[in-house]
Amino acid sequence: MVEPASLFGLFVSLSNVSIPLTGVNYDFSIKSFAGHITIDQTYKNTEATDLECVYGFPISDQASIVGLTIEIDNRTLTSVFKKKDEAFKEYTEALKRNDGAYLLDQSERSDDTFVLSVGRLPPGKECKVSISYVTTLESVTETKSRLTIPTSLYPRYDPTPKLQKTGVVAPETFQSTVPYKATLSGHIQAVDTIENITSPTHPLSVTTVGPKEASVTFNGTQQALDKDLVIEVELKKNPQSYVEVEETSPGVYTAMYAFVPSFKPDNSGINSELIFVVDCSGSMSGENKIGDAKRAMQIFLRSIPEGAYFNFYKFGSRFESLFPQSQLYSADTFAQAKAYADAINANMGGTEILEPLQKIYTSAPRSGFSRQIFVLTDGEVTNTQEVISLVRQNADNSRVFAFGLGQSPSRSLVNGIALAGNGKAEFIKHGEVLENSIGRQLARALQPSVTDVRVVFHGVTQVQQAPTVVPPVFKGDRQIVYAIFGLDKGDDATARPFYIELNIGQSKTKVPFTIPTKRSSEKPFLAQLAARELIRHLELEQKAPPRPTGSLQFGRHPSPLPSDNQTQESITALSLKFGVLSKYVSLVAVESRTGRNATSDKMELREIPIQKSMIPQDEDEDEGMGVAFNGNSVGVGHNAVLANNFAGSSFNRFSASPAAPLRGMTTEKPNSAATLNKLLNLQQWNGTWNLNEELARLSNVTVTEVHSAVSGLDDTVLGTLLAVTVVKERFAQQTDVWQAIINKATAFLDKQPDQAAIQSGLSALRLIIKRN
Repeated sequence: MVEPASLFGLFVSLSNVSIPLTGVNYDFSIKSFAGHITIDQTYKNTEATDLECVYGFPISDQASIVGLTIEIDNRTLTSVFKKKDEAFKEYTEALKRNDGAYLLDQSERSDDTFVLSVGRLPPGKECKVSISYVTTLESVTETKSRLTIPTSLYPRYDPTPKLQKTGVVAPETFQSTVPYKATLSGHIQAVDTIENITSPTHPLSVTTVGPKEASVTFNGTQQALDKDLVIEVELKKNPQSYVEVEETSPGVYTAMYAFVPSFKPDNSGINSELIFVVDCSGSMSGENKIGDAKRAMQIFLRSIPEGAYFNFYKFGSRFESLFPQSQLYSADTFAQAKAYADAINANMGGTEILEPLQKIYTSAPRSGFSRQIFVLTDGEVTNTQEVISLVRQNADNSRVFAFGLGQSPSRSLVNGIALAGNGKAEFIKHGEVLENSIGRQLARALQPSVTDVRVVFHGVTQVQQAPTVVPPVFKGDRQIVYAIFGLDKGDDATARPFYIELNIGQSKTKVPFTIPTKRSSEKPFLAQLAARELIRHLELEQKAPPRPTGSLQFGRHPSPLPSDNQTQESITALSLKFGVLSKYVSLVAVESRTGRNATSDKMELREIPIQKSMIPQDEDEDEGMGVAFNGNSVGVGHNAVLANNFAGSSFNRFSASPAAPLRGMTTEKPNSAATLNKLLNLQQWNGTWNLNEELARLSNVTVTEVHSAVSGLDDTVLGTLLAVTVVKERFAQQTDVWQAIINKATAFLDKQPDQAAIQSGLSALRLIIKRN
C-alpha cells in the first residue's frame, strides 16, 4: 500500500506542488432546533499557471445546501441551481473561454460528501468560496440536542473494482496532516434556559449573552480538520411541543413542528430476536473503536431479556457468526458469547457490510419474535445506497438500530440504515461515555415501536407535509415534522385559529400556532429543510443501481441512474423549486473575464488533499481533569468537555467534566461512572447478582451489614436487592446506562414467592445505602 504523501509547508512532497486551499472558517447560528452554517474556504494560486482546484469535504446528510457565493477581485458572484449535467456543461464551457467558473456537486456515492471545483484561478489570485447550508439538531435526550459539523473524511472501503468508478466522486488524496486549519464562530438561541454547552471533540470558549443565548468559538485560534466538530446544548427543560412558522414567499408559509412523544410505554416488552453486527475491519483499529465495540457487546449481553434469542456477527472483507442460527439466551450461550466478544479484533480487512446483512435477511425472523438488528460500525464504505436499499426492502420484518463509532463515521450510512430500518442512530465519539448511547438504543429496541402517529395541520390549505408519513417514534426522542401550506382565499394570518393535531394511538393533542403577519428580516430556510426531508424519503424509495458487469475499462461505464426516472424527476423538481442541492442538481457560478490577457490556455489540476480523521492517543491524565472558573467565558484544554452553567444572564459556575471514566483506578468513588460499570459487569446472565465481597465493596457496605439488616433471603436474592438499590439510589440520573439491565433484575425479584420479604429487604438496604 502506498503511504499518503507527507507535507512540508504548503507542498505535497511526492509531487512538489502547492496546495491552493489556505484556510477554512465555520460560522454557525442555532435557533431552536435548527442551525444555519456557512463554510468559508480561501484559495490562493501561488503558481505560474491557471489552476483548477478540486476539493472533497463532508456535510451532514441531514443538511440542505442552500447557497454558494464567491468573492474575487472585490466582486461577489452568486451561484444558481441547475440540473447536474447542465451545470457541468456551463462550468466546462466557461473554462474553455478562459473565464472563471465554480461548481458544487453532491458525490454520487454518498449524500454526506460534496465536491467543490474552483476553475481557472489565475496566478497570484485569491478567492473566498462560501457554502451555506441548514440542518436540524439531533435529539440526544429529552433536554439535550447535538449539532454535528463534519470536517474530515477517512478513506472509505470500496467493494467494487476501482476501474468502475464514474460520475461525481470526491478526490481520494488523503494526508495525515495538511497546512490549512479551521476557525469557528457561532451563536446559539435556545427555546429555554441553557443548562450547559459541551463538546466531546474540541476545546471551546463560550460566552453568555443571556439565559437562552451564548456565543461560541474555538478555545485557541485554529483547529485541525481531523475530526468532526460536535457541540451539545442541554436545556433546563425542553418544551413538549414547539412550533415555528415563517413566510417562505408571498402567501406561502412553512411550519416546523417539534414534539417529544409522551406516552406510557408497554412495560410487557416484546419477544425479541436480537442480532448484533460488529465491524471488525482494519479501520476499526483506530481511536480504540474495536475496544468500544467489545464493551458494547458485553453491555448488550447483560441486557438481553430471558426468553430472547440472539446471535453475534462480525465482518470485514468476510463475515462469520457466533451461531449458525440465533440461539436461546441461557447461561451456556451467554458464556460462549462473552468469550466470543472478548476475542474480536480489527483484523478482518475491508468493510463489506452488505454481505452479513444479506445473510441475516435470507432467514425469516423466528415465529412470534420481533427481530432487532444492531449495527456497530465506523461506516467507512462507498456502497452506501446499496446497503440502505437492502435494509429498506426488509423493514417489514426487522428493525435496525445503528451506531457510528469514531471521529468521522459515514453519517450517510449510519443515519440511512436506521431510517430505512425504522430504528434510530447514535454516534459515539472517542472518549464519550459509550454506555449512555447503548442504553438508549436498548430501551428503544426492547419496546414495541409506536407507528400509529399522525400529524394534521388545521386552518390552512394545500398542505405539503414532510415527512409525509411520520416514522416510528420512541418515548423521549424529539421528532420534527414540516408543513408547507397556504391560506384559503380571502383569509389572512388572523382570520381563524390555527392548530396542529397530534395523534399517537388513541391519544390526541392540540397545539395552537400563529402565522406571522409580516416577513422576518432573516432569510427564511424552513422550506429548504422541509424540501430536504421530502427528498430524503424519495431517495429511500429508490433502489440502488446494479454493480457494473462486463468490461473493466476505466470510464467506459456511464454514471448509473436509478430505474425509477419518475423519482429522479421529483427530486430534481424539489431541488430546483426550493433551492437545495441534491444528487441531480448542482450549484454553478461563472466569472466573466472579458478583456483578460490570458498568457496561455494551459491550466493545471490540483486535487486538494483531505485531512484524514485523527487517530487519538490515549490521554489518561486529561480524562479526569476538572476545573472551576468564574467570569463570562472560559476555555479548557484538549479532550475536556466544557460544561457552562447558565443562571440569569451570566455564568455561576464553570466546570470541565471528564469525557470518560479514569482508567487504572484502584479506588472508585461510590457514585463514579467506573463504579457503576463494575457493578453492572458483576450481573449474571439471568439478571441476578451474588452477594460477595466485591459487590459489597463497590456498594460501600460490608457483607456483614447486609446480613444483619436483612434475614430470611438467600445470597442471590440479597445480592440482587443490594445491586438494584445501589444503582437506583446513587445513579438515578443515568437511567440510559442501566435501565435494561435493572429491568432484568426486577423481573427476577418479582418472581420471588415472598414479596413481603422482598419489600422489607429493599427498605432496609435503602436505609444502609443512604447512611453510607
